[in-house]
Amino acid sequence: MKDIILLTKVLFKGSINTKGKVGKKNYGFGKILLFIFVYLYIAGLIGYISYQSLTSLIQINQPAVFLNICFIGILGMGIIQTIFSSLNILFFSKDTEYLIPLPIKPIKIVMAKLNCLIISQYIIELVVILPVIILYGYLLNLSISFYIIGLLVMLMFPIIPVILTAIIITLIMKFTNIIKNKDMVQYISVGLTLVFVILVQFLNSPNTAVTDEELGNMLVETNGLIKVYSDIFITIDPAINSLINYNNLNGIFNIVILFLETISTYIIGSLIISKIYIKTIIKTMSSGIKKGKRINKEKDFYVKSTIKSYVKKEFINLNRNPIFFMQCILPSILFPFIFSIPVFLSFKDMSIEDINMLKDLITQSICEPIGISICLAIIMFLFMFNFISITSISRDRNNANFMKYIPIDLRKQCIYKVIPGIILNVVPILFFTIALMLLIPIENIKIVLYILIGAGLLNVFNNYLMIIIDLKNPKLDWITEYAVVKQNINMFFQIGIILLEIGIVIFLGFKITNLEIFISIISFIYVFGIYLISKYLYKSKLFRKII
Repeated sequence: MKDIILLTKVLFKGSINTKGKVGKKNYGFGKILLFIFVYLYIAGLIGYISYQSLTSLIQINQPAVFLNICFIGILGMGIIQTIFSSLNILFFSKDTEYLIPLPIKPIKIVMAKLNCLIISQYIIELVVILPVIILYGYLLNLSISFYIIGLLVMLMFPIIPVILTAIIITLIMKFTNIIKNKDMVQYISVGLTLVFVILVQFLNSPNTAVTDEELGNMLVETNGLIKVYSDIFITIDPAINSLINYNNLNGIFNIVILFLETISTYIIGSLIISKIYIKTIIKTMSSGIKKGKRINKEKDFYVKSTIKSYVKKEFINLNRNPIFFMQCILPSILFPFIFSIPVFLSFKDMSIEDINMLKDLITQSICEPIGISICLAIIMFLFMFNFISITSISRDRNNANFMKYIPIDLRKQCIYKVIPGIILNVVPILFFTIALMLLIPIENIKIVLYILIGAGLLNVFNNYLMIIIDLKNPKLDWITEYAVVKQNINMFFQIGIILLEIGIVIFLGFKITNLEIFISIISFIYVFGIYLISKYLYKSKLFRKII
């Protein structure tokens, strides 16, 4: 156990190492304060949303429903993150080739790498779940034992999803390694894992249809609705019941069940992975890479549009590296579909009358500023998973200074670099807009146009702003591609800024009653913001960290 803890510490420190060149003090007091401020800011926004939701649910004696929603959300985020990160940490990390020849048992290597994945889930929990548990206990005036149980639940909850996802990835990698192409192996492994997880969600979705009498009894009973929605995953039910019954034997029983499930899954999962890990990793390390494209002089060497060539170059670099492709491009394409699955599952159990009633409610609400602001907030939430612009400079690593050697203005290069991010954000915009057009009558087409205008301006503004952040604080001295996104503090700024924008847009939606005035104000704010950023890009000192 001591060896595993030591190895975990070494691997995790290596994964977050951002010291860069000797003499640089990247973790000074100012940066620590900035990190704390960003954390408190994001946690504060989550706390505010939690407060509004919990106060409403407390009035109908169903506060635990919000806990359940948060745990389901963190479960989904954890599984998706593990799918993308476990492939790199387990199989394509630079430290693997140094660990394999050492006299270390495979199970110890596997456990240490799994621990790194679990720790990354704890970081998400600190931001999302911790404020919710603290606020829940405060509003319900619960004793200290609730917080102790809550801490234990937080420690155990992410372990089973991480282990099960890692097992699936490892088994798929074992069979996909017959393909002698390292990049294709990564694409197929992630694709098959995502398909498997989505299919399981469809096949295992609970039937939530209840009679009016049953629904009435659940509403009368404190936290009665939780019985319907707590069987989605094996850890949800004991985790929620432990928190609800923190002060009785039922709570102790559930925390014991959660502990036994967690420790059993951790040990058995580690054993399963370790049995096939070494052979799989050796095949992975010896897999060939795809051959470069043969140059056709007549076809490839001709004058092209500068902007078209530069944007094409950015897309080629993103597609050529599987880690960048899976971290920066794939989420923008997949997440709108993944987040729509629970909505689809809820619709399939609704009657035609209920669906028509919901359509009428959406049609009525969408014609108000608050309806448009909620639509824009949903789209902005999906923007949060597009990491192209926020890593556009960092992805170039130490080659970023190449920007000054080509005969293109630095400001124009920055504009060209954000175009891929703008293009990828069109996917969630169109996905949401098409889904909305299927729900609202065609005579309200002007509402769709308002949403497209607002979302388009938000798209351009956010991508421009993200490259400014990356220019101010680029992560150029990274060891693995995985670190560019997962160990990049700039991600916190992207999340924080988008959450702030969501808050501002919804606030304006509540305060402004005229729809045209609301759209005009939103448009003016973001057009002016784009103008200011364009002017700011002219400042030469902005590029001092890369040239």
